[in-house]
Amino acid sequence: MVLSVVLTGCGADGEAQPSAVGQSLSPATAAPAASEAAASGEPEAAPVNPVEVLARNTQRAYAACGGCGGVLALSGADLQAAIDSLVAEHSKQAGPALTRKNAELALYGPAGTTPKVAGDNVQGYDVLFYDASGKLVLGRQIKTFAGKPNQFPGRLSDAGPNMQYDGELLVQVAPGVDTAAVEGMMKRFWGNRSDARLATYQNMWVAFRSPDGRPLGLWMPGARGMGVPG
Repeated sequence: MVLSVVLTGCGADGEAQPSAVGQSLSPATAAPAASEAAASGEPEAAPVNPVEVLARNTQRAYAACGGCGGVLALSGADLQAAIDSLVAEHSKQAGPALTRKNAELALYGPAGTTPKVAGDNVQGYDVLFYDASGKLVLGRQIKTFAGKPNQFPGRLSDAGPNMQYDGELLVQVAPGVDTAAVEGMMKRFWGNRSDARLATYQNMWVAFRSPDGRPLGLWMPGARGMGVPG
């Protein structure tokens, strides 16, 4: 089975870049045996169409990302205070420090929304985006990751329930990590889970960035093999 989708990606400078995704279900991404799936302990959901998941979440992601269609509604002292808060919060957590560049990028959201930083010791989203009526439009959680590739699936599965399996997980990876390494981490996540368990993540996406804010891929944990590299 081969799934192929052609999309337009965003570069670090905001210029559109053509990206294509077309992957066979290789051993690295194929559904695991039942015993492996049962060991994950994650909830299950009805199977989903992976192409639809990719299209829907990519549209949501691009509408909210810095360098794509996202808007930075804060400026001046308010912007600097929000960046300071995100950097300070993540300095207290496991993993490398969140850079100011990625903290700023995390504050970009859908047009017509205003970001609110959740603050210290709040489980769930780090940044919430509300429209003018006060409706929550998007939640974004931030992680910094410099561990071994086989540790990444656990970090992602920990984030899922905290995010109510919806919205963006922005992951700042270590210096030197490239798009191939990022894709490899996602393959490890998919490879240990059945399609029913992956379907729980159908409304989430993972945006990977280098410490200097360069995009390294947009991937769908809820759709095996689906994403936009780089």
